Amino acid sequence: MAHGLAAVIEEELIFEEEILQAAILVAMESDEEEERWREEKERLQQPTRVEGYFDRTIPLYNLHEFKSHFRMERASFEQLVPLLGPHLTLRTVPVEKKLLATLWLLGNKKSFRSVADRFDLNKGYLHGIVLEVCAGLRAVRPQFLNWPDREEQSQIENSFLRKTGFPEVVGCIDGSHIPIPGPSDHRAAYINRKGFPSIQMQAVCDDNLRFLDVIAGWPGSVHDARVFRNSPLYELLEAGNVNDDHHLLGDSAYALTQYIMVPFRDNGHLTEEQVNYNTRHSSARMAIERSFGLLKSKFRRLHYLDMRLLDKIPLLIMACCVLHNFILVKERIEVPVQDMEIDDPDDLIPLEGGPQPQPINQRAALKREMLVNLLA
Repeated sequence: MAHGLAAVIEEELIFEEEILQAAILVAMESDEEEERWREEKERLQQPTRVEGYFDRTIPLYNLHEFKSHFRMERASFEQLVPLLGPHLTLRTVPVEKKLLATLWLLGNKKSFRSVADRFDLNKGYLHGIVLEVCAGLRAVRPQFLNWPDREEQSQIENSFLRKTGFPEVVGCIDGSHIPIPGPSDHRAAYINRKGFPSIQMQAVCDDNLRFLDVIAGWPGSVHDARVFRNSPLYELLEAGNVNDDHHLLGDSAYALTQYIMVPFRDNGHLTEEQVNYNTRHSSARMAIERSFGLLKSKFRRLHYLDMRLLDKIPLLIMACCVLHNFILVKERIEVPVQDMEIDDPDDLIPLEGGPQPQPINQRAALKREMLVNLLA
């Protein structure tokens, strides 16, 4: 009996020892797995730098690859470097590298981290570089983006007439929304009529899609007409900068004035001549939509500008517009008009701040009727 009991106890001890050994093995494997997981997590958190991209890879790009990545031809880039060099004073990174990193960031929707990794830069340092380059572009703005004098206005008028058949046009004006994340404070002010937060950009362009005037920074809920009334351009036009026989083309968000011709509101009773005027007006005014479309197709970051520093957003938008004009001056447009991305025009929904019922500007109305007869 005793012998049998001892055997049972011995078997139980062996079984418990096997369980203990198995538990130890599981614990060891668990610790190893946890260690592997921790190492993998740390590896993923470390930036994956692209070694030699600036020094070795970019120089090997052919002309097509370079333009595809940086939105301009290599020859144009080589002219831009000395132009911006004097305005980029922090010398720890070459001017060429700063400019290429900024062009890559503006031309793509990639995150700041991925662009920083590609150019072997610290993410925070890249933010500083981008703002520095954009400030440099703003500094050279007068060379590429400026309001035309009267002689240049006449040249634009002749070019518009030759291309569109619409007389006396010296530019087309409109607003465009740049989507942003939206601030936590006063967020409602940035929600536009289409339901997303944005920053307003108002621009005037010529028939070659070159911007003549740009202002950016108003919250998305503000009506185009209010942005215009509070712009330096409004003061310029009110002061008589444009000849009486010249005008901009704007949509019906703007008031009819001597210097802005707008379409007739369709009340269902327009004459055949007025309908024809509206059609010709719309066709000529599409230049501004094409300008916005070309701008956003080159600098795709403007499709969604993921920036929290609201005061820096206008700087980045302006930099893209200066680059847009620089490229148009140095290169020709290669995108056929029928294939060009067109900016989505605003639906003309009456909003606070828009044109309110007011006495008709008789001189402007008479001028528009004269245009109706000319185009009939």
